[in-house]
Amino acid sequence: MAGSRKPGVLGSGSDESIDPGTLVRSASPLPGVTGQTFKQKPWEHEQTIPVPEQTHEDKAGGARGRARAPPAPAPAAPAPPAAVPAAAPHQCVILIKAQLPGTKGVRKPATDTRPNNVLTPGASNDRSLAANAPVILIRGCKPVELEAVTTPVNLPVTWTVESNENADRPPAITPTDGGRKAKLATGVHGSFSVIATLGPCTVVWNVVFVWVKVDVKSSVIVRRDNKYADNGSGGTRTRFRSGQFVAGEYPWEAKVKVKVVGGGNSKRLGTDKVKLHLLQNGVADTLSGHYSPPPPGSKAEEQPDGGLPIRDSNGAGDPWMDNPTTFTPDNTSFKREVWTGDAPAGGFPILHQNTGNALQSISGINGFRSAIASVSDHASSALMVHAKTRWHADFKGTVDAAGTYTPNGAKTKVDASFILISAATGGQDAGDAGFETFEPRFNGGTKTGWTP
Repeated sequence: MAGSRKPGVLGSGSDESIDPGTLVRSASPLPGVTGQTFKQKPWEHEQTIPVPEQTHEDKAGGARGRARAPPAPAPAAPAPPAAVPAAAPHQCVILIKAQLPGTKGVRKPATDTRPNNVLTPGASNDRSLAANAPVILIRGCKPVELEAVTTPVNLPVTWTVESNENADRPPAITPTDGGRKAKLATGVHGSFSVIATLGPCTVVWNVVFVWVKVDVKSSVIVRRDNKYADNGSGGTRTRFRSGQFVAGEYPWEAKVKVKVVGGGNSKRLGTDKVKLHLLQNGVADTLSGHYSPPPPGSKAEEQPDGGLPIRDSNGAGDPWMDNPTTFTPDNTSFKREVWTGDAPAGGFPILHQNTGNALQSISGINGFRSAIASVSDHASSALMVHAKTRWHADFKGTVDAAGTYTPNGAKTKVDASFILISAATGGQDAGDAGFETFEPRFNGGTKTGWTP
């Protein structure tokens, strides 16, 4: 019927005409719909587009059927997310470990060794000398060995040094082991911050290098030649001395002024942690006893046990000759005066061991090298020396039939003053400076060599 509309069919006068270029392919034809092919604009290829089958009315110019809109295509599945790389482990420096090598012997450095000084480590990033207390060492000591502790382990760090309450230039630092470790030079004075950096982390190790500043121009050296005397000869042995351990009776005395310059703005930080000592070595021994012939040239010679140089100390416990040495006003002040003195002695058998002939005369010297030394409370096995002086006692004399010694030309020879040891660094490790600090000791006994 003209003008009538079946379900899904448009009348011929409708403005809802079909534009093939906008149709979308149905998944399957609808009932009563045949397929026709149209060129689709969006895809630019041919697709079969379902259209309604024409009825009699359609053919006669009556109403047309209307295509049902197909469903919208499903949206494309989203692309899978890009792979996220695994997060790198957190890298950080957490500690600076530090140690200072101990002083070695001179005669047998391979076996005469002191343990390394394990120093307080750094675990803070605070540069403050008050909040992050510094380690107190002595200027000129061996290089400090540093090691960074990291997480993960064994990572290299960046090493730097900054002056801290100090206008002096910082010491050099040399990375080792690929940056995991470092060596810190010690030849400058003052307070410093060693900084290890890894990523966002820093650790600070504070240190003070105390300057033991010996004023060699203040040296006062006293020698006496009139104190040589017999020392109680009798029985089988002749004994002689150069003086006595009594005020005014020493054949050799020495005095010098010292400033112990610490760190921080006050220049006193660490001063009280550094103790002064007197370190003395025997460096020459030609002391001889001469016997009556025959044969001509019969003699006995004093031979230091272990050779030269040899430690000359108060006892076996430590290497110092601190008795009768004094420190005025004490051994912790900024300004100190060191006084010391010595009076060596000797002796030989009255009769020659091999000929039985009598002792007739004495010749030769005991020679010494004496040093102003120091040690830090924080590094007790690192022994330092700063200034030295040389002197010797010449025991020339005669021996009578009873074996009594009489000086005849005996005298003391001295240097005019102390001289600095390693002036550029304010001092040096005692072993590196050639001072023996290990047993045996000169005053612990000697051997005797005989001719014939």
